[in-house]
Amino acid sequence: MKTKMTLLLLLFLQISLAQVNYGTPKEDDIPKKLQGIKVGIEVMHFPKENDPIKIKDKYYWKHATAILSKESDITIIEFGAFLFYNNQWNLRKSYDLKDLDKNFGTKKQLMKQGEPYVWSKNWRIDNQLFGGWAMWYFIGTDTDGESVCGYQTIHTTHNLLNK
Repeated sequence: MKTKMTLLLLLFLQISLAQVNYGTPKEDDIPKKLQGIKVGIEVMHFPKENDPIKIKDKYYWKHATAILSKESDITIIEFGAFLFYNNQWNLRKSYDLKDLDKNFGTKKQLMKQGEPYVWSKNWRIDNQLFGGWAMWYFIGTDTDGESVCGYQTIHTTHNLLNK
């Protein structure tokens, strides 16, 4: 009887976790870290709404992220991602600046004016199938020494493509 109760409890827990809804951010809601900084970096995700595929025992939300500065060269001083839950943006991770060069193809974190930089395999991978919202952000300084930023949301769904 104890084994059956444990199995039922585990099954209930797994079902409840599979249907988590982390909410949807308001369109003009941005993290405090980015408020008051001039937007000077364009950030784009493709696709913007990202459906997962399952490969073996893992789920993959495959997407690309691109950054571009139209106004001037920009030196990135910080970049990372926020996740939306508890009705607010929460810092997921600030990345090591060497990762910018490795993943986006910049050199010494410098974005040249008009040059697109793309991380073609910026994939989310997880053992569980759940959707949510993330926001990638970039903070840098332009050629005049002014702080600039860029950010963009991406919506990951629980709509499995290869059922």
